[in-house]
Amino acid sequence: MQNLNNKQSSVIKNKFNKQRGLYLFFGGKGGVGKTTMSAATAVWMADRGYKTTVVSTDPTVSLSSIFNQQIDGKEEVPIREVKNLCGININPNDAKGVFQSRLGSLMGQMTGALGKDVISTPCAEEMATFDQFVSILDSENTNHVIVFDTAPTGKTLRELAMPFNWAEFMKKQITESKKLAKILNMDEKSMESLEKDKKRYDNALNVLGNKDNTIFSLVLLAERLPIDETKSAVKGLTNLGITVQSLIINEVILEEVIKGNIFLLDRFKLQRNYLTEIEQTFKAFEGKIVPLLNSDVSSLKTLRKVGDILYGG
Repeated sequence: MQNLNNKQSSVIKNKFNKQRGLYLFFGGKGGVGKTTMSAATAVWMADRGYKTTVVSTDPTVSLSSIFNQQIDGKEEVPIREVKNLCGININPNDAKGVFQSRLGSLMGQMTGALGKDVISTPCAEEMATFDQFVSILDSENTNHVIVFDTAPTGKTLRELAMPFNWAEFMKKQITESKKLAKILNMDEKSMESLEKDKKRYDNALNVLGNKDNTIFSLVLLAERLPIDETKSAVKGLTNLGITVQSLIINEVILEEVIKGNIFLLDRFKLQRNYLTEIEQTFKAFEGKIVPLLNSDVSSLKTLRKVGDILYGG
């Protein structure tokens, strides 16, 4: 594992170029600190003058909680007390509304023919969430940092593995099947809309696979289950053509804080074994250790502290 605990070296810092946008993804098992690392990174970038947006694709309210203000999925919200920073929380319900509104007549024709259930299924909600995610990737991103706080690994992989050629498939079926076309009563504009969506999704694939502008980091704890899930995530992302470039090992107990505490000593020894495994298993990745802090990360002060640990002051 490269650059473990080296504050002066970071794949994110090294690859950032003011002349182009940067997409930063933080993934991993639920509860390992993805939102904390995403928010800390976003604040760190914004503090240094970069126009930054932090995006959560997790339906929980963690982003709102960590910034102590309401952040929903309808539009970007300026983060109070942090210049250059906005936030948006993609919520399945909000996303479905945005999705329906954007597709307009297409959704109207489909629901008219097949009923409202066509946009009320779990698949439709995930598709709507992914569609809003694609819209963010599809926007102009010059001199702009976009930080993604993703959902837990399994959901993230499902969203990224969405059938990007769904528009082409639907267009083919509608074109070749007069019966289906008649049932759906879809016009030429609807098929053009599907084609435009396919192009948007193709662009999203290109962004996700571009190692120069897109950095995917996985967050984990020095424990068995997060390590195993990280292995699975690396494999799943690789199969999608997405390269993981860095790991963040969170809540690591430092030797100097033990001071005769038997419980901490036992946990410290356990973590040392797992840290050795992490270094051996993920040799190709940059690794960063974030120590276990004596307070929760729920304020701008502590977010900035974590940012400095990750990237330097």
